[in-house]
Amino acid sequence: MRYYLVFIFVFGIVIKHSGQTISPSVINSAGGGGAVGTTGIETYYNIGEPMVSTINNSFYAITQGFLQPDIVGEFALTLTPLFQNESCLSKKDGFISLVLNTAPGSAAQVLYIWSPSSVCPAQNCTSVDSLSPGTYSITVKAVNAANAVIDSVFFSYTVVANVEPCLITVYNGFTPDGDGINDTWIIENIENYPTNSVSIFNRWGTKVWNTSNYDNGQNRWDGKNNNGAELTSGTYFYVIEIENGVKKGWVELSGR
Repeated sequence: MRYYLVFIFVFGIVIKHSGQTISPSVINSAGGGGAVGTTGIETYYNIGEPMVSTINNSFYAITQGFLQPDIVGEFALTLTPLFQNESCLSKKDGFISLVLNTAPGSAAQVLYIWSPSSVCPAQNCTSVDSLSPGTYSITVKAVNAANAVIDSVFFSYTVVANVEPCLITVYNGFTPDGDGINDTWIIENIENYPTNSVSIFNRWGTKVWNTSNYDNGQNRWDGKNNNGAELTSGTYFYVIEIENGVKKGWVELSGR
């Protein structure tokens, strides 16, 4: 007869025979674990994408699920990390957030000390977005009324760069009425394709506006023709040429 010791850790279950040596590997980009005291049990966790993997034979069984453990302090300070890598090439849209779950009862405030400090000089940011690829760390401190630290935790994450080009997204409407809101036509990610050509046609197929090197800033369509005259409200058609293709569609100009 074999005897098994069952240990439950966060969202994973490890069942290990006391005489069997198992070397689980960390599947995702961040994680850790190791032996628990002198029990002979090893626990491992992953931080990142969900996974389901079960291995078993006559000696052991390991089941892994969605493993993203909380960050736990010594005196009731617990947080849950949330994060994302860069979504596409040069997008610089990494994201890190720490959700405060519990804090010591005597805590008067919680400080979030980021490194590099430039991402949040005020030390009060629970989350930061628009991050470039790189490593960021956060020390969270629970402070009492006497400004003494009563508990703290540390979290570090590397925002991974993405090498896939960002696809352009065309918004099918804008209102150039001078109110400062949605006054120009946005082509998202067009700046990643600086060698581009954009042409606008009316419903009769007449080209009313065109440009090269559209950039959503100094060079963008504001609802006027190439002579600077305001165009009437209505549906117009666009042709966008970039290095690797052509995109066609329609855009609604309104608010005239």
